[in-house]
Amino acid sequence: MEIAEAIKQRRTIHIFSKRKVPKEIIERSIVAANQAPSHRRTFPWRFTSLGMKKRELLYQLQLSLKFGNKSTEECNYKKIRDKVLNPSHLIVATQLCTDNKVQKLEDYAACACAIQNLSLSLVADGVGSKWSTGKITTHPDTYQIADIDPSEEEIIGFIWIGYGTQPPLITRPFLKTIYRERD
Repeated sequence: MEIAEAIKQRRTIHIFSKRKVPKEIIERSIVAANQAPSHRRTFPWRFTSLGMKKRELLYQLQLSLKFGNKSTEECNYKKIRDKVLNPSHLIVATQLCTDNKVQKLEDYAACACAIQNLSLSLVADGVGSKWSTGKITTHPDTYQIADIDPSEEEIIGFIWIGYGTQPPLITRPFLKTIYRERD
């Protein structure tokens, strides 16, 4: 697939099937991520793949964060369960910690580039993804579940990977709206 076509086809997938993505595709996407630009060659991105046992723990944590001790309808449990357990893979994307505020910002930009490379590689292989953040990604228990040391790495999101339902196309801004030339 040509890169321009992969860019156009890359969409955030919200509904995943349980179909497994081959390990070679995941590894190829990580190699693509590692080709991202990195100011000062910090290579600040790290990716941790969580298996089903750890994802089950995340599911329980997500229920706790969302509902606390309150009960809810079964369909709400199913919706969260499908979100956490259906995608073929869950990759925790992290950024190496630094006290330098400028470097931290540059490193986050590099990590975002790495995640975009990962996503485009997946699209080229016919696989969908979703980069998500939220309360669960910053919760201390998430670090413990994923065996990530928060003094060394900061979780910047979950990358859900799998085969799923392609959302409808969205209308993007016209080129003249987002691009200007100045003399």
